[in-house]
Amino acid sequence: MKDVDLSPLSKAWASLWSLIQPLFAEHAFLTIVCAFFAVLMTLSFYRFLKGISPALVVFILALIFGMLFLHWTYTRTEPAFLKPVIDFVAPFFPSAPTYPDGKPKPATPPPKAAPKPAPAKH
Repeated sequence: MKDVDLSPLSKAWASLWSLIQPLFAEHAFLTIVCAFFAVLMTLSFYRFLKGISPALVVFILALIFGMLFLHWTYTRTEPAFLKPVIDFVAPFFPSAPTYPDGKPKPATPPPKAAPKPAPAKH
Protein backbone atom coordinates (compact mmCIF):
# COMPACT_ATOMS: atom_id res chain seq x y z
CA MET A 1 0.00 0.00 0.00
CA LYS A 2 1.35 3.42 -0.95
CA ASP A 3 1.88 6.17 1.55
CA VAL A 4 -0.61 8.96 0.95
CA ASP A 5 0.65 12.53 1.14
CA LEU A 6 -1.81 14.42 3.36
CA SER A 7 0.14 17.68 3.50
CA PRO A 8 -2.14 19.48 0.97
CA LEU A 9 -5.14 18.48 3.06
CA SER A 10 -3.54 19.71 6.27
CA LYS A 11 -2.59 23.02 4.61
CA ALA A 12 -6.17 23.46 3.38
CA TRP A 13 -7.51 22.65 6.86
CA ALA A 14 -5.13 25.16 8.46
CA SER A 15 -6.27 27.83 6.03
CA LEU A 16 -9.95 27.02 6.66
CA TRP A 17 -9.42 26.91 10.44
CA SER A 18 -7.76 30.35 10.41
CA LEU A 19 -10.94 31.72 8.79
CA ILE A 20 -13.35 29.91 11.12
CA GLN A 21 -11.47 30.38 14.40
CA PRO A 22 -12.56 34.02 15.02
CA LEU A 23 -16.20 32.91 14.82
CA PHE A 24 -15.73 30.57 17.78
CA ALA A 25 -14.33 33.43 19.86
CA GLU A 26 -17.73 35.10 19.71
CA HIS A 27 -20.40 33.99 22.19
CA ALA A 28 -23.17 34.98 19.80
CA PHE A 29 -21.97 32.56 17.12
CA LEU A 30 -21.98 29.63 19.55
CA THR A 31 -25.47 30.60 20.72
CA ILE A 32 -26.72 30.64 17.14
CA VAL A 33 -25.14 27.24 16.43
CA CYS A 34 -26.70 25.73 19.57
CA ALA A 35 -30.10 27.21 18.71
CA PHE A 36 -29.83 25.87 15.16
CA PHE A 37 -29.19 22.34 16.42
CA ALA A 38 -32.02 22.65 18.98
CA VAL A 39 -34.43 23.59 16.19
CA LEU A 40 -33.17 20.74 13.99
CA MET A 41 -33.63 18.27 16.83
CA THR A 42 -37.14 19.56 17.51
CA LEU A 43 -38.07 19.23 13.84
CA SER A 44 -36.60 15.73 13.64
CA PHE A 45 -38.62 14.67 16.70
CA TYR A 46 -41.81 16.26 15.33
CA ARG A 47 -43.57 12.95 14.68
CA PHE A 48 -42.75 11.81 18.21
CA LEU A 49 -43.83 15.15 19.70
CA LYS A 50 -47.09 14.99 17.76
CA GLY A 51 -47.98 11.74 19.53
CA ILE A 52 -47.49 13.01 23.09
CA SER A 53 -49.50 15.44 25.17
CA PRO A 54 -49.50 19.06 23.95
CA ALA A 55 -48.87 20.16 27.55
CA LEU A 56 -45.57 18.27 27.55
CA VAL A 57 -44.57 19.89 24.24
CA VAL A 58 -45.34 23.32 25.73
CA PHE A 59 -43.30 22.42 28.82
CA ILE A 60 -40.30 21.37 26.66
CA LEU A 61 -40.52 24.56 24.59
CA ALA A 62 -40.78 26.64 27.78
CA LEU A 63 -37.62 24.95 29.09
CA ILE A 64 -35.75 25.66 25.84
CA PHE A 65 -36.81 29.31 25.76
CA GLY A 66 -36.15 29.68 29.49
CA MET A 67 -32.59 28.38 29.09
CA LEU A 68 -32.06 30.69 26.11
CA PHE A 69 -33.43 33.65 28.11
CA LEU A 70 -31.12 32.86 31.06
CA HIS A 71 -28.18 32.49 28.67
CA TRP A 72 -28.93 35.92 27.24
CA THR A 73 -29.19 37.34 30.74
CA TYR A 74 -25.86 35.82 31.77
CA THR A 75 -23.80 36.60 28.65
CA ARG A 76 -25.71 39.69 27.43
CA THR A 77 -25.89 38.40 23.84
CA GLU A 78 -29.61 39.09 23.43
CA PRO A 79 -31.05 40.50 20.19
CA ALA A 80 -31.33 44.29 20.10
CA PHE A 81 -35.14 44.32 20.26
CA LEU A 82 -35.08 42.32 23.54
CA LYS A 83 -32.49 44.55 25.22
CA PRO A 84 -35.03 46.56 27.31
CA VAL A 85 -36.60 43.35 28.66
CA ILE A 86 -33.24 41.76 29.50
CA ASP A 87 -32.02 45.04 31.07
CA PHE A 88 -35.07 44.97 33.36
CA VAL A 89 -34.65 41.30 34.35
CA ALA A 90 -30.83 41.12 34.48
CA PRO A 91 -30.36 42.50 38.02
CA PHE A 92 -32.30 39.53 39.41
CA PHE A 93 -30.03 36.89 37.83
CA PRO A 94 -26.27 36.26 37.91
CA SER A 95 -24.17 37.74 35.13
CA ALA A 96 -20.86 36.79 33.57
CA PRO A 97 -17.82 38.28 35.29
CA THR A 98 -16.25 41.32 33.69
CA TYR A 99 -12.50 41.83 33.59
CA PRO A 100 -10.66 45.16 33.37
CA ASP A 101 -8.75 44.20 30.22
CA GLY A 102 -11.48 41.93 28.82
CA LYS A 103 -9.60 38.70 29.57
CA PRO A 104 -9.55 36.54 32.69
CA LYS A 105 -6.29 36.23 34.57
CA PRO A 106 -4.34 33.06 33.81
CA ALA A 107 -4.49 30.39 36.47
CA THR A 108 -1.54 30.40 38.82
CA PRO A 109 0.32 27.11 39.10
CA PRO A 110 0.03 25.33 42.45
CA PRO A 111 2.95 25.73 44.83
CA LYS A 112 5.62 23.09 44.46
CA ALA A 113 5.81 20.60 47.29
CA ALA A 114 9.12 20.06 49.05
CA PRO A 115 10.68 16.71 48.22
CA LYS A 116 10.19 14.03 50.83
CA PRO A 117 13.33 12.99 52.72
CA ALA A 118 14.61 9.52 52.04
CA PRO A 119 13.72 7.00 54.73
CA ALA A 120 16.46 6.25 57.22
CA LYS A 121 18.21 2.89 56.80
CA HIS A 122 18.36 0.68 59.87
